[in-house]
Amino acid sequence: MTIKIPVEKIREGMKLALEKCNEHLVAAETLISKGSLNDAVALIEFAIEEFGRAVALKEILKKSSNKVEEELFKNHEYKYKKAWSVLPKELKTIYEGTFDVTQFSKTDFDVGKETISPRTRLDAVFVDYDVKLEKWKTGVRADGETLKHVIEGLREGLKAFVDC
Repeated sequence: MTIKIPVEKIREGMKLALEKCNEHLVAAETLISKGSLNDAVALIEFAIEEFGRAVALKEILKKSSNKVEEELFKNHEYKYKKAWSVLPKELKTIYEGTFDVTQFSKTDFDVGKETISPRTRLDAVFVDYDVKLEKWKTGVRADGETLKHVIEGLREGLKAFVDC
């Protein structure tokens, strides 16, 4: 389903989404400096969604259309997909384990990786119980330096987006 938004309002929405994206990145940097990595992950993910919103709105403008998919306001995956259509895919990884997941046990070794996704955002901010591991989950694995790299990459993506 689509909604009609005047072209000048689409431009305004794109500008506002980019500003909100930057606000989230600034706040995430502050949280990283304080050691609050889970909260920083959540804000980085919000920044990615807002960037995805801006990408979608720009695509609509290029088509000279005023029809906006309702997904833009309701669907996290839709906005992530739009963001990753222009951002480097390596920015998705926020943590990579030391050991190979195919060779070592997840319960005993630091294996696997954490990647940006709507699920990761939820895991970063809520308490959940993992039935398979019989453990409470209270966050995600994240590395501060990696998060800083993701923020730098997002800023480069923002600059390239605005410049074109």
